[in-house]
Amino acid sequence: MNGYPGTPGSELTISWAAVVLFGALLAGCGAAGAREPGAQDPEAQMRPELLVVSASPVTPGQTVHVRFPEGTERGIGWVLEEQDGETWQVRYYLSATNAGYAGSRSPTWWSADDAENKAWPAVAIAGPGPDNLTIPDSIRPGPYRLCTVNDLPNICTTLDIAEQDQSVS
Repeated sequence: MNGYPGTPGSELTISWAAVVLFGALLAGCGAAGAREPGAQDPEAQMRPELLVVSASPVTPGQTVHVRFPEGTERGIGWVLEEQDGETWQVRYYLSATNAGYAGSRSPTWWSADDAENKAWPAVAIAGPGPDNLTIPDSIRPGPYRLCTVNDLPNICTTLDIAEQDQSVS
């Protein structure tokens, strides 16, 4: 698949054309915080058959693992959008780690309200995953959609956020 690994355990190979294209996309988008309210990508499609999340509902601070049964190409950028009536609103940006790309060695996130001057490295990956994402510890409970954020057609799945269990010490 365009020089990307297609089997678990493969070493990550990044196509320079994909890196340049993904980098141009990020540069063209500007800072993540300099955007209008609404969905990150209004054309993103709900495709739960392409994204399999390890658990739902999840709790704030939990790490989830997203698998890709068809080895979907993607970047490391993700967005969590909360449903507001008939529209989706960006609430958080997430950065994934996986076996081929460790990034900062742990998944990270930031609030859409605090996204100025933040972006993802230009990394393209493919294969079954898993991509590891940490659910923000400040997220409100409720229905969300989890979407890829890259220059390919963005895909989404639903993700329910449960209340943090306060009885756990």
